[in-house]
Parts: sequence; structure tokens; C-alpha cells
Amino acid sequence: MILTEYTIYSRNNSSIKNNMLKIFICMLVFLGGISHAEEGGRSFPAPTSFVPDYISPVRDMSKFYLYGNGGFHADWYVGYNNAWIIQLPPIIADDYAKAFVGAKIGRAKIRSYPKSSDKRIIPGKIYMGISPDSSFTTENMYFLIDSSDLPLEPLPGDYLEGINSAQWFWAEIPLSVISSDGPNYLAIWSTSRYFTKSSSSPIIAAALSDDKSENVWLNRSIRGNPPFGKKTLEMPITGVKPAMTIKLIPKNQYRVIIKGFRAEIGPEDMIVSFTAIGEDIHNTWLEISYDKFDWQRVTKFMFSPPYYHTFKNGELSEDMFYLRAAGVDALGNIGYSSEIIIPSLATVEDEEE
Repeated sequence: MILTEYTIYSRNNSSIKNNMLKIFICMLVFLGGISHAEEGGRSFPAPTSFVPDYISPVRDMSKFYLYGNGGFHADWYVGYNNAWIIQLPPIIADDYAKAFVGAKIGRAKIRSYPKSSDKRIIPGKIYMGISPDSSFTTENMYFLIDSSDLPLEPLPGDYLEGINSAQWFWAEIPLSVISSDGPNYLAIWSTSRYFTKSSSSPIIAAALSDDKSENVWLNRSIRGNPPFGKKTLEMPITGVKPAMTIKLIPKNQYRVIIKGFRAEIGPEDMIVSFTAIGEDIHNTWLEISYDKFDWQRVTKFMFSPPYYHTFKNGELSEDMFYLRAAGVDALGNIGYSSEIIIPSLATVEDEEE
């Protein structure tokens, strides 16, 4: 049985013309060299820019290739007893629509790592905080990602589903928490008691840097809590910067469109596939609902096409439910497919007979 959705979003001719006009304006701004300026360490956005602005300890965001992808990790784990803290300059974000904090993380571990006898992922949640000073509280901490959604550490002698390079993960924050008249401190840590050493914890990516400023620290005194107090900046780190950043999103009219959404139901599994179209698609996923109001994500994030996922029988409900695909772009715009009705397992078996 193959189920598809035929109702998709499409752009009309006027939307295409508007997007072409935006691209033309962006080219003029880029060639004119007026899209971004800095004064006194503050960032002044350009209202005509339609791309995100990233404020990080390294200007070239492609340089965060150390540790998180594999190989030597230098003990750069995100942990219950290991918080990374960075200091960023004041930021004027008045002309932006949204803001995110983010980090590039990978190499989550399975329970039997480095053996393959127990491939369940070691559980744990990772949080980030933003503060005008180096002390963080529960009021300014934001859930970033669960270890079950992270790329996994490869096994030396066996295969493992879910292995990938480190990826960027984002948590939206209010624009009001960004400081425009003082520094912005970011912190990242975990509340999981399992994350106390690199052999059981995810690894944060990093970049080499010639910057001699003291703006990166490691705190080993936390116990699953945000770094709090006057002495959070314990161990200065020089020469290497963790992959942590603030992403600022300008007002924009871009959309994510899901096409070709289909589910092929077989006797032992259901194979789902779709495509995502938009400007700089970041990741996609699948959701289910029983009433079309309350939706629950049921897959890990998929970071590159082709977008396929196989559900084994018994993995999802045996009752009737709705299934849809979703995707998000680098600007934080989310698009959804129309839903497919997945019949109850009993109905499918009756049709096959």
C-alpha cells in the first residue's frame, strides 16, 4: 500500500518576482560593502540582508572541524561536570526578528561503547545559557538537544546506525536577553549524570584561533547545574575556541516546502520518503498525531537528502494515526507537508488478505 499527499504549498509568480528582487538587492549590498559594520565591538545589522548573522569566537564558521567529527577529542566533552563558557561582544539586535543560541556537537555514545553489545544511546540532555555576566541561572538556560538526536560515535569494529559528523543545534532565545551595552556570555553543559567523561559523553567541536584574548573558559565545578556564582571562569582556554554562537535572524519571507511525501506500507515495515525545498534547508523530520492538533516528532533529525525513514512494525502505534513531514531552514522557518492517514494495523492486514 502506497499513501501520498498531493496538497502542497506552491509559490505564485508574484512571490518568485519578489524573491528575485530580494536576491538582486542582496547582490547590490554585498558589492557595495555596506551589509555589516562594527563599532566599539558592537554589531550593526543591515536591514536589507536576508541571511543570518553569526556572532561567535571565530569569524570563519567553517573552521569548527576539530574534535566533534572524530579522531582525537582532547577531552572536549559536554558534561555533567564540564561546562564550556565563552564571552561575546555587545550586540545590537533591534532590527532582527529572532535569535538563537547554538553549538556544534557530535559523537554521542552507546551504552556498551566501544563494544556493540548494547546499542542504546546513553541518555542525557544538553542546555545552553546566555547572560550579561559569567553567572548563569535556570531563568536564562535553554534546552538545546537530547543525546538521542545527536550523531553517534563510530565503533572501531562494528557498524552503527546514526553515525554522522558533528552538527549545529539551535535553541531560540528572546531578543531581550541579548545585551547591547555589555558582553554576552554563553555556557553549555549537561544535566545527565552519565556525562562525566569523554568515553560516555558527546563532544563539542572546536576551531584553532590566533586570538590571544581571554574569552573561553572551562568550569569543572558544576554538577548538572548552570555555572553560577562569582568564580565560574575557572580555567582559561587559549588557542582553541568551542563551537558556540549566537545566530540572529532578519525579517524574511522565505518558506520551506515539502513535496513528494509518501508512505509505502509493507508486511513488515513502512518506508516514508519526501523532499524539502527552500533556502538552505538545515534538517527535516517526521511527526505523528492522533487528532491533527498535538504533533509528536518520531524520528531523529535528517540533515541531508534523500530524506527516507523506515518504521518497523510495532515501532509506532497499531491504531490509526496521522503522519506528516517537516523541515526547517537556516532562518528558522518551518514547513510541513499535508498529513497522511496511516490506517490501523488490523485494517492493513485485512486488505492484504
